[in-house]
Amino acid sequence: MLCPICNGFEQLSAACPSCSVQAVDYGPIFDFTGPYAPYQTEADAEKTYSMETMTSDLYSELSCNHVIYCPNCDRTYAAIIAKWP
Repeated sequence: MLCPICNGFEQLSAACPSCSVQAVDYGPIFDFTGPYAPYQTEADAEKTYSMETMTSDLYSELSCNHVIYCPNCDRTYAAIIAKWP
């Protein structure tokens, strides 16, 4: 399964849930999970990310969870992207 956003097939278009301004995609959440996260594989990064800090809605083998940032609110949010089979 692959993420259509990470693989460049689609662009993430997400609005901030607070102010509805267009949010910026900061990439998959596994890029932010450890000091060497940009150099790890997705499987390795998911192992280092504590399952206690993720809700069941955010973790699934069927989804790729992206961090989105709202420049207007200066807040980050999670966007859950369905992976393609």
